[in-house]
Amino acid sequence: MKRRIGLVLYSAVSLIFVLPPQSFLHDILHSFAVQAIIGYGLIGLLASFYRNMLAVAASLAASLLIAGSLYVAQSSPIAINKSYPEDTVMRVAHFNVLCSNRQYQEMADSARATQADLLSFQEVSADWGSHLEQLLAEEYLYYHVVTDQQHVSRGLAVFSKYPLEDIQTIYWDGMPNIAGDLLVQGEAIHFIASHTQSPRNLGRYQRRNQHIRRIARYINTIDRPVLAIGDYNVVPWNPIIQELTQATELQHSHTGWQPTFPSHLQGMGVPIDYIFHSPEFHCRKFKALPASGSDHRGIVGEYLLDVEG
Repeated sequence: MKRRIGLVLYSAVSLIFVLPPQSFLHDILHSFAVQAIIGYGLIGLLASFYRNMLAVAASLAASLLIAGSLYVAQSSPIAINKSYPEDTVMRVAHFNVLCSNRQYQEMADSARATQADLLSFQEVSADWGSHLEQLLAEEYLYYHVVTDQQHVSRGLAVFSKYPLEDIQTIYWDGMPNIAGDLLVQGEAIHFIASHTQSPRNLGRYQRRNQHIRRIARYINTIDRPVLAIGDYNVVPWNPIIQELTQATELQHSHTGWQPTFPSHLQGMGVPIDYIFHSPEFHCRKFKALPASGSDHRGIVGEYLLDVEG
């Protein structure tokens, strides 16, 4: 009897990864749902070796429960079935450089190698801003850099091969966001680059969620194709991301398992860096990149734009 109760409790732990987070600690644990599936699977395999079929059943039930919740959360309600001319291809890349990182040349080389039309950088200190300008400005003629000497991790930068218009720095609760238009083949494409706070305590957890809600409200004021880029410090299956996509019709570009943080865990990390796009875009390719000294892997996406709407 005790054994069965123990197995029920063991399986019930999976609810941590299924129920919507209600606290910053639950939010952090909830981010590792994929790793929990792997863990339950490994325990189930070990239990099968010892012919403990009750433990196998409990592990399988827990894995399926978590996997089912992820499938529902990741499902996009928007389907785009259009053909796009090849000359409307755009590439967008994003990097959290880690302000203490000093691999300036390696990061710039990685950014150039993406052949992206728009580059977004975060945790841009004054040193990083200066080096990025020196290393990228010849190829990326249009750029905007925002640094904060008091909070160096809040610095942002964007570099573009297309002209930038109406660039502004928007501050929400002290957190900067860079917003503006790219002029692509005569079309104005809006973008907003943001870096939310990591949910390491209750206050930061609440500010992160509020920041994402502000992004959603801002996006809903835009009447043209839009990209929302950045380190949002939250996984795609988190309810706050579902709230963002449902409120705005934005779609994130993650087409497979592409974790970005922490970079040293590679495929065992979590995906918290994003390129969101409005329905006028179709994401053709998306992948995570080498870290180049940062604790985040960069990301790059290739998009087809329906210029006729």
